[in-house]
Amino acid sequence: MKSVVVEALLVSLVGALLGTAHGIVRGWPWLPPAHESPTGTCSAPVPTEPTIQWMSQADARRFSDDRSVMFVDARTADEYEEGHVTNAISLPYSSRETPHPNFVTLLRTAHIVIVYCDTTASCSQSTNLASQLLHAGLTDVRVLEGGFPAWMNHGYPAEAGACRLCP
Repeated sequence: MKSVVVEALLVSLVGALLGTAHGIVRGWPWLPPAHESPTGTCSAPVPTEPTIQWMSQADARRFSDDRSVMFVDARTADEYEEGHVTNAISLPYSSRETPHPNFVTLLRTAHIVIVYCDTTASCSQSTNLASQLLHAGLTDVRVLEGGFPAWMNHGYPAEAGACRLCP
């Protein structure tokens, strides 16, 4: 009986080692491959709009107190009111409408415009809005990597409520 138990333990140990080696060589099934971004995050580049630049969370945080930099929330007005980057402007992305000229005029006063969303669909809201703003004539529009969820995960300044700065 003792030899059966020892043999079963050895078979289990060899199986565990082989499974671990296979996981290391082929990649763990619950981890994305190193060359891909995890689902639900934003990361560069944007092949359809090469002029869109990406901004890291740390760089965006350094700009958050700079009045010549404007943050633009591409999410819905309700999502914005639940919480947003402090002093951000609410400009919900719409594929059917271009940004209102009053918003474009306001954003022209900024040295840098940083657009963000909630990171669903590979940040399509923020990248599409950034593209619209570039086509409206703004010159330095960037997309925040990781969007608002990453901003909150870092504990960076955020607030809730209606847009005070919107035209």
